[in-house]
Amino acid sequence: MTRPQHIVNWFYEQEFNRSWLDFDDYLVDAILATQDRSRVSAEDYASNNSDRLWNELRRQIADDRHRGFYPTFAEITTGVKRLFWFPNFFPVGLSTADKHKRIRIRSRVHISQSIKSMNNVQFEALSVLICKLSGAAHYSLTPRIGGDQGVDFFALLPSLGRSHIFSGGTGPIRIVGQCKKHSSSVSVGDVRQFGSTLDDVRKRSPEIKAITPNWFLGKRGPIVGWFISHSGLQRGASDYSNNHGIMHSDSKDLTEVITMSRAWQPSEGLLAPVNLMRREIDTLLL
Repeated sequence: MTRPQHIVNWFYEQEFNRSWLDFDDYLVDAILATQDRSRVSAEDYASNNSDRLWNELRRQIADDRHRGFYPTFAEITTGVKRLFWFPNFFPVGLSTADKHKRIRIRSRVHISQSIKSMNNVQFEALSVLICKLSGAAHYSLTPRIGGDQGVDFFALLPSLGRSHIFSGGTGPIRIVGQCKKHSSSVSVGDVRQFGSTLDDVRKRSPEIKAITPNWFLGKRGPIVGWFISHSGLQRGASDYSNNHGIMHSDSKDLTEVITMSRAWQPSEGLLAPVNLMRREIDTLLL
């Protein structure tokens, strides 16, 4: 992760006490928190890089919108480094649904921190929980004993097509998942190897078939690979996934699903989704 990205992430990890923020007022604190600098050095770095770092934050806001996340920030006016922080921004006329979503995103930072602290096995179980919250009819982790053959979980997700062919006549989407809880983005070699594993699933190789649930084998829907990496994919790995029809997600995607899940309510408190994750993961790992 680049130095500017660490600084941008700092803004997403804070709970502010106001609805609008002047970027430069918080920039030095962000630099001190993410870099080994004295205050004088941080102030110099902020002065020399404010415009560049502001544009990095704007790009992150645009990327969040592109990915379908409910926004954390919005730029107030072009040309002025000022932001709305949505968890505290409730203008007159805001719909009840949007109000509830803005309350929910206060929990994002707690969800994200909890995911960061997970080990590999917990991260795999979290991915199965995401399938469950996304409407999966069946889901399971692969056996820990004897090797998982490159597959960490299976799931059946309903198809949402608008004709009988794509909304049940063919069958649910059969998900084959692999997870990587790496601190850095995953290389193309790992994704290419997963592509080979998907071929083995489709061909029902004896090794893969031995760990595949009967409810997966008994369906006739399309088989789709889902590669989940905590820190995302390198450019080549992302291109390979896109070109070979492999879905890919990172921990920000998982955080968003938990944040907006109806399995918990904002009235239950900021830590309700974290408690939900821990409880469900413990159950899956029994």
